[in-house]
Amino acid sequence: MTTPGATIGRTYLTSSGLPVRVAQLGNGFIALQSLASDNRFVAPANYPLEPMKLKNSAFAVKPNPYQPRGLRSRKEPSPPKPLAPLIDAMLLAGGHTMRGILRELRRKASAACRGKDLQANVRARLYWLRRKGYRVDVDGQARLKVAQIA
Repeated sequence: MTTPGATIGRTYLTSSGLPVRVAQLGNGFIALQSLASDNRFVAPANYPLEPMKLKNSAFAVKPNPYQPRGLRSRKEPSPPKPLAPLIDAMLLAGGHTMRGILRELRRKASAACRGKDLQANVRARLYWLRRKGYRVDVDGQARLKVAQIA
């Protein structure tokens, strides 16, 4: 039986016995939602639908069919990771120039670098490493070398 008078929200049975609910009507199509599997599919406007009778249904009807989701809540952004461990690791490894350290920082911690003066952060780490007893040397190629004073 063709159902040109299908209404949104009413339940019907397809010719195969699948219980469906009309989700949307359009020009030349009907969007149907399966009440057995919660899937949505599109059918032509003259798709044969029968009135819903549980005894004629080939599938069990779910008690709570799919409901469209509301607005998705966004997770709070995590606090940015501190730059000090990254800077210290590069300084203690040695062989990096100031420019190389800044480039690696931007690559490794791009989110944590936004709005910060990275060169000032590196100079501050050099200052605190000196205070903790490390010696900072600059070789002829402007490479920073940090070594612990024995």
